[in-house]
This record gives sequence, C-alpha cells and structure tokens, in this order.
Amino acid sequence: MMKKLLLVLGILMFAACSANAYSMPRWSAFPVTVYLPDNPESVIVKSAFENWKNNSKSIARFIYKKSNVARTTSNINVIFYDKLPDGKAYDVSEIYSGRYINSSKPIKGMFFHVDINIALHDADGKAYSRQELMAISLQAVGRAIGVPCQAGDVGVMVCDEKYNVYSVTKEDYQALFRVYKRVNKSEMEKYKNP
Repeated sequence: MMKKLLLVLGILMFAACSANAYSMPRWSAFPVTVYLPDNPESVIVKSAFENWKNNSKSIARFIYKKSNVARTTSNINVIFYDKLPDGKAYDVSEIYSGRYINSSKPIKGMFFHVDINIALHDADGKAYSRQELMAISLQAVGRAIGVPCQAGDVGVMVCDEKYNVYSVTKEDYQALFRVYKRVNKSEMEKYKNP
C-alpha cells in the first residue's frame, strides 16, 4: 500500500514539475521599474527596453531609475559583469510566486523581482560590440518580462546564442502576446504567420 502511495505521489510531483518547466512567470502589471547603473552600456540596455516597449503595442512599459535606493526597490535590476562564470552572454535570475493548478495547464506565476546579469566580454575575453550588446540585451529583456525562448529562424527570442537580431520581430510580439493576452483578436490577426 505504501509503495502505491509513493508511486502516485511521485507521478503527481513529476507532472507538476513538468508543467512548471514549460511555463514562465509574468509581471502582474506594467509599468515595471528598472534599475540601470550609470555607465555607457546602460544606454544600450535602455534602448533594448524601449525596443520591447515600442514593439509591444503598449503591453510592456518601464520606468527607469539610477539611484542606489532604486537598486533595492526596483522590479528589474540590470548588472554588468566583465564575464559571467559560465561563459554565457547573459543570465536572468528571477524571484516569482507560483500557484499549483491542474498539471495539464501552465503554472500562473508572477514575478516579484528579476536581475539581468550581462557580460561585457565573451568566454574568450573578447569584448562584445555595441550591436552584439544590443542583441544580447533584447533577448535578456525579453526573458525578464516573461517571454520564453522560441523555436524558429527569426526573432530576438530564438535562443541560439548567435545574437544577430537587433529589433523585436513580429514573432517576438506574438510570443509576448501569448504570455500577456491583452490584445483583442482583430489586432492579433495582423500578426499571424501566413
């Protein structure tokens, strides 16, 4: 009897973890506050936030802060590093709440806080160009607002580590829309793939 109970509990736990692995949390409301340190690379990251804002049909909106107090109270912190320990271009660490629902549906989590850690040099020590930093920042911002990596050939959120897309695409907007679903159907029809 105990083995059957443990088996059932194990299956339920696996199903809940699987549902959580294929869903992403999101922000409960926009605008969110963003802490940007006072350095030259912050201008590039701010333009990435603005690119998401301008291409999201007003779904995503941001308020920028630069004070040290803002670093402790903002929703999103941007932090620059010479290199990240794992050699990646960026890392997004988030704190979010989630609630359990039927494991066949996605977890409806809400972000509390997100840190975007951006490397200024690649794993070999070569400095990223301004264009590469823009592409990296666009993808990092997308992840920080809840857009998961997408399959396909085109888009900022195609997480292939090539970082060669420099503006939010129609496919990225569709992914953002799927997360937030604030645009009416007639508006969404404009962005469907042929």
